[in-house]
Amino acid sequence: MEKYYKILYYLNQHPFENQRSLARGVDMSLGQVNGLMRQLMEEGYLEKRGGSFSLTARAEEFLERTTREKQTGRLIFEKRKERIHTAVILAAGRNPAFDCPVGLLEVGDIPLIERLLRMLTVNGIDDVYLVTGSQREQYEEYLKGRGVTLVHNPRYKWNGTMESLSMVRDLVKDDFLLLESNLIFEETAINALLEGDDANRLVLTAPSGSRDEAFVELDKSQNLFRISKDIHQLNRIDGEMIGLSRISLSLYRKMLEYFRDNQNPMLNYEYVIENIGRIYQIRGIMIDDMAWTVIEDQELYRKARELVYPRIQKRERLRQENSARETFSRCMGIPEEQIEKFGISGGMTNTNFYVKAAGEEYILRIPGACTDIMIDRKSERHNGALASDLGINVPTLYFDADTGVKITRYIQEAVTLNGKSARLETNIRKTTGILRQLHSSGLKLYQEFSVKQEYEKYKQLIEKLQAAVYPEYGEMDRAFYRLLERLEKIGLHCLPCHNDLVAENLILDASGRMYLIDWEYSGYNDPMWDLASHLLECEFQPLEEELFLQYYFGGEAPKTEREKIRIFQILQDILWAAWTMAKEAQGEDFGSYGKDRLRRGKQAYEKLT
Repeated sequence: MEKYYKILYYLNQHPFENQRSLARGVDMSLGQVNGLMRQLMEEGYLEKRGGSFSLTARAEEFLERTTREKQTGRLIFEKRKERIHTAVILAAGRNPAFDCPVGLLEVGDIPLIERLLRMLTVNGIDDVYLVTGSQREQYEEYLKGRGVTLVHNPRYKWNGTMESLSMVRDLVKDDFLLLESNLIFEETAINALLEGDDANRLVLTAPSGSRDEAFVELDKSQNLFRISKDIHQLNRIDGEMIGLSRISLSLYRKMLEYFRDNQNPMLNYEYVIENIGRIYQIRGIMIDDMAWTVIEDQELYRKARELVYPRIQKRERLRQENSARETFSRCMGIPEEQIEKFGISGGMTNTNFYVKAAGEEYILRIPGACTDIMIDRKSERHNGALASDLGINVPTLYFDADTGVKITRYIQEAVTLNGKSARLETNIRKTTGILRQLHSSGLKLYQEFSVKQEYEKYKQLIEKLQAAVYPEYGEMDRAFYRLLERLEKIGLHCLPCHNDLVAENLILDASGRMYLIDWEYSGYNDPMWDLASHLLECEFQPLEEELFLQYYFGGEAPKTEREKIRIFQILQDILWAAWTMAKEAQGEDFGSYGKDRLRRGKQAYEKLT
């Protein structure tokens, strides 16, 4: 059986190439390997698929049993998934030091759970399961309409964290991040879990001195060897396990299998991981000098507010700026030492940086997280370049369609329009001039902008996140489709459009020349969409609107075009109200913005009909 083990262990560790390379790997003759391979297949240890071999369930059981007996080496789980979309947060325990669950304590004006959910969203993790116990009603109220699945552990008073983790056994279908709700930490910890080829990872830090430390000893390959809260049980201390882990579905199933016949309800999940780690590779990832703390009492809560969080904020700002500096240097081929000035220059969805380097000035745009889901960057690059050639967009010096990083020439003494300045006649004349030029240009743009597709994208997100909706939403959802039918009867023109004509996308240079920037949503559409957007977003009054239309049409606006503008304005209010509901379900706060837009859209619809 030793020879069986050598071959099966080697195939677990290495992809099969051919019998000759396998013979070299196990230090046997080719003939010997060929004979053993036939026996292994006949006895049900190997299956042949195409030109390769895979281990059967019998082989895995044999390897586990023999490896446990030998206590040498570690088996490996499958390679990690390309992307993780799931997270499990444990929040069942009661802490008598506080009147609310620890995850709802505020640090930096937001609850710990809110900061955690935002970090997960930024990293593309949108299937979140929160295991509650004590004071679950407070979590239910706070997370209502947020798309977080709450799972209650009714025995939280009498069991450990493994019981809570087992509560999601029928819900989790893929690899996931496992987190504890009483932590505040730098986002680098999430990044560390998502990186690398390891299917299973544990974040470790230097021992914190808290009363509940879980010390970790690793083997020479940095795999988990032992976990203990008793410092006397370890040969050496390689770090502290803080409650942030990456768990493959295979490991989770092993954990549930181990826990199935559990006789100790107080068992914590980390000791289950330790048991499986004696056989399988579970990587320990040390993050040195990370700002973090667990919140167990009032003193640690004070530390989190006054010491840890300010340190996290400073580090994250510095990390963001350093990353942006490196990006600019790499993209433009300008050494970092030649960067004279660098700083954030605003932005909402994206982050913009002002850069002065080698005597020239630039604007660097770093796309916001997950914007690649909403925006086709190849279309933006193509359409923006055509607009620059037309002379209505700022010159673009660099654009990476894969990452969305963009660098443009800085416009000296640039002035950005706002709602009030956009309504001045001199700017109305320039804006309508740009729009006429764009709409009649015949530019061969990529993609078509469809308000129906955009709206239904947000509707699906609202449903997926179980978002709380505004009172008028159902009524205005029906109105949305009735208005689309009316537009079809009127007839639409499909011409080059910008499709995001807020005042902030119009800038003036020192000579008064106007540019139209940010072509993320550009594509073919009816030109009245652009007019409707600008008039609505800048809150034009009736006389100002009449003047705007006079400039655009060179006289009286046709009746059908006026009707389309009214319909498009209502559709935009419904569209952006849906967008707001979806964003609010992800933890963002827009005050009354979405409700106000939907209410305004309803009033306009009632007037129209």
